[in-house]
Amino acid sequence: MAVVDIPKGFRFYRGLIDQIAAEYKLDPLLVHGVVWQESAYNTDAFRYEPDFWNRYLKANPRYRDLNPRRVSSSYGLMQVMFCRIWEDKIADNDTIPPEHLFIPEIGLHVGCGFLAELLTWANTRVVPEGKVATPEFIALAAYNGGRGGNDPAKNWPLRNAVYANQVLAKRAIIAKEYARA
Repeated sequence: MAVVDIPKGFRFYRGLIDQIAAEYKLDPLLVHGVVWQESAYNTDAFRYEPDFWNRYLKANPRYRDLNPRRVSSSYGLMQVMFCRIWEDKIADNDTIPPEHLFIPEIGLHVGCGFLAELLTWANTRVVPEGKVATPEFIALAAYNGGRGGNDPAKNWPLRNAVYANQVLAKRAIIAKEYARA
C-alpha cells in the first residue's frame, strides 16, 4: 500500500475540528475524513456547481435573482453549499454571505450541523435485506449527494457510495495519526 501524506492543514485545524465535532457529538475522525476529502484542509476551497444551479435553484424564487456562482457553490473546509445555510432552519444564517463559509469556525459549524442531521436521518433508514451499510456510510453518501439517491430503502447501491468509502478510508489514516500522538 502506498504511503499517503495527510495534508499539512490537518495539524493546523486539528484542535478546532476536534472541538467543533465534539460540540455536535460527532466522531472527530469522521469530520477530519470529510474535511480531507472535501478540501484537503484548505479553508479557501471553492467549487462552483452549475448543474446544481440548473437542477435545483434556477427556478426557485428564493434564488433565481441571485448570482448563481455565489449561491450554487461549495465553500471552505467542509465544502458547504451556500443554500445550506439558508435552509438549515437557523434564522441568523439568512444574513450570512456565502463567503463567510471560508471562515473555518463558521464553515465547520454549518458542516458539522449538517453531518449531525444526516446521521440522525441515516439512523432511521432501512437497509435492504442482505446488504450492509452503517448509518455513517449512509450519512456520508447523503452529505455528498443529498438524501434522494442515497436512501438505502429506495436506492441500492447508494449513488454516492464511492465518496463514502473515500471518506472512511481517510478517517482510517487519520486514526493512525491520532494513535501515534
